Amino acid sequence: MSRLRTWAVRRVMGRLRIDDDIVRHLSTFQRLGETFDLESPGEMLPIGARTVFRALRTRAAAQIGPDWIWPYWLENQLDPTSPAFVPRGHLPFLTNVTARNWTAIGNVASTWEAIVDPRGLVTTWFDGWSLDWWIGGDDRWYLPSREPPSRMRQQLVGGTPVVETAMRIPGGEAVHRAYAIAGDDEFAMVEIENRSRVPFALALAVRPYNPEGLAVIERIELHDDTTVTVDGRVALLLPKPPPRAAASTFRDGDSAGIILRGEAPVGGEFPTRLRDEAGMAQAAFVYPLPHTATLRVALPLVASKRTRRRSLTRRRVERAPSYPSTVPTPAQVARGWVAQSSGGLRFEVPDARLQEAIEANCRFLLVLHDGADITPGPSTYHRFWFRDATYLLAALDRYGFHAQAAEVLATYPDRQRVDGFFLSQPREWDANGCALWALAEHWRLSRDRELLEATVGAVAKGAHWIERKRATKRRNDPELYGLLPAGVSAEHLGPFDYFYWDDFWGVAGLRAAAELLAAAGEHDAARAAGRDADSFWADVKASLGYVATRLGTDAIPAGPRRHIDAGSIGSLVACDPLRLMAADESRIMSTAAVIRERFTLGDAFFQAISHTGLGTYLTMQLA
Repeated sequence: MSRLRTWAVRRVMGRLRIDDDIVRHLSTFQRLGETFDLESPGEMLPIGARTVFRALRTRAAAQIGPDWIWPYWLENQLDPTSPAFVPRGHLPFLTNVTARNWTAIGNVASTWEAIVDPRGLVTTWFDGWSLDWWIGGDDRWYLPSREPPSRMRQQLVGGTPVVETAMRIPGGEAVHRAYAIAGDDEFAMVEIENRSRVPFALALAVRPYNPEGLAVIERIELHDDTTVTVDGRVALLLPKPPPRAAASTFRDGDSAGIILRGEAPVGGEFPTRLRDEAGMAQAAFVYPLPHTATLRVALPLVASKRTRRRSLTRRRVERAPSYPSTVPTPAQVARGWVAQSSGGLRFEVPDARLQEAIEANCRFLLVLHDGADITPGPSTYHRFWFRDATYLLAALDRYGFHAQAAEVLATYPDRQRVDGFFLSQPREWDANGCALWALAEHWRLSRDRELLEATVGAVAKGAHWIERKRATKRRNDPELYGLLPAGVSAEHLGPFDYFYWDDFWGVAGLRAAAELLAAAGEHDAARAAGRDADSFWADVKASLGYVATRLGTDAIPAGPRRHIDAGSIGSLVACDPLRLMAADESRIMSTAAVIRERFTLGDAFFQAISHTGLGTYLTMQLA
């Protein structure tokens, strides 16, 4: 064990080329008053290093800042009377494990999305600061993250990516709406409406946290009384100078205390150089909001790099877009989304909630489509993986958005290595099968010959890669013979291992390649891919037979070396969507039965591996 001080951390980070935000998370952790022991630092600095260090800082700050106003999830995880309370014991980490249900807002013209938490906390940048909203009534201040559920409600406006959060206050409600707009510049807009019979005070608070943990804010500045910068980046555009403002550092305490005590100075005086080495700077801007009045602020969706150079900050402010002269209302944006999604497939079902869910999911698919990319979510999940793209693109194609699906699929040859591997992450051996199946599914639904001809070379290379990969090491173990090597695969399957999921996608990918090659007139290559698919499928079925004898059940485990566990749900992919096995085949029926019996909580699948909890998309897989 070696105690790492800030200088040592920076040296280690520099050698391992970890990004600057991770350095900031760990170095500012030291200034919160704690140190920690770290063994074998090289093993702790992969992609998840940012999450680890964020969780370390969050635990430290929460312990020594009990009077702070925290986000909704943290308020509940710290409250021993809350059902979401999480005991921490000796664990040095604290992260959101109880309210990971934020909502994306974005638009079809942008590759960026903001997120809104269940109480209206808006975060525009990955791992960045958030904008909170507090309402000052005649009797007290109302804080969304602390109000009981009976005072709060949240909904989508018309089943669109416009999120409305309402808080009950004396005389009516304060209503918060968040949505994205595009034009020459891209903004997340936050609107607060006074839907009560009396005026109230509105505090818009720049907070050093987000729905996953603490963020690092070292500097906040107010320029020309209306432009707020956070660590040298233009972060918030105010429609007019705030009558009152408050700002503070971690050492001086939460600026919320100044607001709640009514001590924010009149005239909106703001510190000229607010700096916090602990990375916990925060500020709040207070406006009066009369009965029926509305106030809107703009948050740039695209983040520039952090800087400590005041000259660069000034230049950014000078070049920054001004507050939009024309801002569409939330109702107008919602109507735009309805029009945008009306060109595709339409479902009409009697149940109103189901109808809205279908329509909302279509629109959020379009939010997640980012031109040449499509991602499984915003923020942490704003990254391309072939596995997730396969399901998302198939959904787009079924909704009739063939052009959007083709825009992503057209990039697949550029995502392929020289050896034929479709790479989104090393050792994900399902990737080629996923890519080939997605291309074939698009062909089946659209008959897009232009895309077919542009990708046929990549299809042939991808098919050859699958056959070579499974044959690279002929294994003596009959349960492994002819299968793809051990790899990382889907996160719900568990640690590095051999996975039937990879093999099912591999077989389906070869069959898809045969179909595409035949359609392109490459009949010899199509027949070869078909023979490879049959040979691969024979090896998979032989392995399943050996494993069934060993386990004494037809239920399919996650892999040939596994027992029946929650990862078995991945094996249902052989039935849907791949159609390698029929729904009434004994292996599928047995697998579904054991999952329902052992791995569900109520009607939902309980994911006991990796991201533990009720698994929404895996419940849909079971359905």
